[in-house]
Amino acid sequence: EYSKTDVIIHHFGSLKERGFASSKVDMYSRMILHQLEEHPDDPRYAYQAARMYLGKNELANALKFFQKTAEIDPHYKLVFSEIAKVYMRMNDKNKAIENFRKSMELNPENPSPANNLAVVYMSIGKFDKAKELLEEQLKKHPENSALKYNYDEVLENLK
Repeated sequence: EYSKTDVIIHHFGSLKERGFASSKVDMYSRMILHQLEEHPDDPRYAYQAARMYLGKNELANALKFFQKTAEIDPHYKLVFSEIAKVYMRMNDKNKAIENFRKSMELNPENPSPANNLAVVYMSIGKFDKAKELLEEQLKKHPENSALKYNYDEVLENLK
């Protein structure tokens, strides 16, 4: 049973650019950095700081804090994949490749780093390398739709 009312609901999430919610963002930022100071050896806070800087498009700071996370705990949340993605945004594909590889080594059961690496290879025209990588992963994860999608892409490009 629904009835009409005169109540207007405002969604302020999209007002960030206008500075309305930026004080909330600043408060959140300060909170994260404060937690990081209090717990310098907790990878969670370094990782959150990195994500926060990524959100502000401050790539150098994001990189710094993802790297700090990796120093504290290299197995934390595919952190080397995050580092690789920042390098992709900085257009440093060699560093991206290096870090996706490292992420693969540290997370052998997760197909995501290899899948991302295959995409990087495709972006630089190394379709044979991408194909090899995806075939390897599809043996272990035959039902993975992201792997299958990229494998089809590779085959298209190798025709």
